[in-house]
Amino acid sequence: METNYLKEMNCQDNPLPTNTQYRKAIGKLLYLTTATRPDIAATVGILCRKVSMSSKKDWNAVKRIIRYLKGISHYKLKLPASDESTLTGYVDADWAGDTSDRKSTSGHLFFLSGGAISWIVESNSVTLSSTEAEYVVAEQASQEVIWLNRLGSTTVGTNRNL
Repeated sequence: METNYLKEMNCQDNPLPTNTQYRKAIGKLLYLTTATRPDIAATVGILCRKVSMSSKKDWNAVKRIIRYLKGISHYKLKLPASDESTLTGYVDADWAGDTSDRKSTSGHLFFLSGGAISWIVESNSVTLSSTEAEYVVAEQASQEVIWLNRLGSTTVGTNRNL
């Protein structure tokens, strides 16, 4: 995204006459974020907020994502072969980063033996401090770890290091 996109997000200059193409593009990008592309999840989430009243600037941001995806289409996901499964997780949050409603954007990402297996980026919590925002995302990530651990314990013949 452009550097100042969020600061100028509520600007209503140059609205699109019809946002049918914008909605289709956002729907396809949403599918990619949930299926294979966690790297664009935050950006697509921000652009989803503008589906009902999109502008030329929003459409340019969508085209920028598509150009980015085209530029890295030759990248491959490689999962290393290993007898030992190691679960690694990362969590982060910003406090009141969304300037329109002061919600915190948070997310977590989990790797199993070096390959991404679970991720989420969301902007839905209102917290009173940056510490509270970090605690909220840590609690959500803890639930995911418990679920992943239960999922791993039902798999026969694996060596888990959770």
